[in-house]
Amino acid sequence: MKTNFRKAATRLKMKCYLIGVLCLITFFGVSTAAAQDKPVELKLAIPEGVKAVRTVYGHQKWSDALEKASNGMIKVSLFPSGSLVSPKQAYDATINGLADVSCISIGHYPGRFPLTESLSFPGSGISNPKMATNIIMTMYAKYPQMQKEFRQIKPLFFFGFAPISIAMVKKPVRSWEDLKGIRLRVNHKGSADYLKMAGASPGFIAPAEIFLNLQKGIIDGSVMGWAGHHAYGITKLAQYFTEVPSVPGPFFAYIMNKRKFESLSEEQKAAVLSVSGDVGAQILARTGVKEIEVATKSIREDTSKQIIQLTAQEENLWAQKAMAAQKKLIEKMKKRGLPIRQFIQDVKELVKAEKDKD
Repeated sequence: MKTNFRKAATRLKMKCYLIGVLCLITFFGVSTAAAQDKPVELKLAIPEGVKAVRTVYGHQKWSDALEKASNGMIKVSLFPSGSLVSPKQAYDATINGLADVSCISIGHYPGRFPLTESLSFPGSGISNPKMATNIIMTMYAKYPQMQKEFRQIKPLFFFGFAPISIAMVKKPVRSWEDLKGIRLRVNHKGSADYLKMAGASPGFIAPAEIFLNLQKGIIDGSVMGWAGHHAYGITKLAQYFTEVPSVPGPFFAYIMNKRKFESLSEEQKAAVLSVSGDVGAQILARTGVKEIEVATKSIREDTSKQIIQLTAQEENLWAQKAMAAQKKLIEKMKKRGLPIRQFIQDVKELVKAEKDKD
């Protein structure tokens, strides 16, 4: 009798043990499936504010395209206005993983991307966002030296902007001579070296700090694309805007942390790549056109403000000065062993080809 009782107790314990094991397997199986179903978050650091044209029509549109391409398995969280990391630290922050993806301005890193930065040489002739974007994408694909400059991260795509304008609070710039003695915030070293030739005092200031510096009179004006003037409130404060074809426009890169990209599933990687390259570049290029439309509209509607076009004589003078600046750039880049002569020639041919299309 006792033997039968012991056997029954043993069988009951075994059943309870098996039920417990099955419950654990089921629990962990469900947990694993839930984890696999949870979207991957990508933190995207951008310099512009949440309501900026580039954010609404560019960064947000790209983020939405990626989420759609991944069937919801990637979620992009935007961090505008340098809220995750400052624009000048975004590249290193992407390397170390503080940001998963960043949109950086090449001009914020003088000397770090020498060949890429050379795209902003004075007198390039790049005249609109679409042209600027097509040219930087083409040059990156052609030159291994450019590709090497971004070896620490995974470049997703590049884009550019043009034309540049000089925004002034009190004194208009109508000639090369008008630049003498004025304090200007510039967008990259190419502009700085060029404007120094006219006697201007250029300096680098973070975009978010331009308005306050202009308001306090620490600087007299700012050299940026129309998008920047509008996004950072310069169009509300400055009175005069001089378009300068010879001053180069800014170029930008969408970059991603390498480890984060490699951690994605094959399907998720494919989704990222599907909205990168020319696809991502054209989203931001089209945004550039919208930015010009919005920024200049607000100025033209304000009778107290003025958009200034240089005379043909002044444009020729500024272009001549640009050629002198190019010579200095060529000598400097040659010392670094970079194929700068061929690089500049290729850019000029691409500019001509783009203009012929139009």
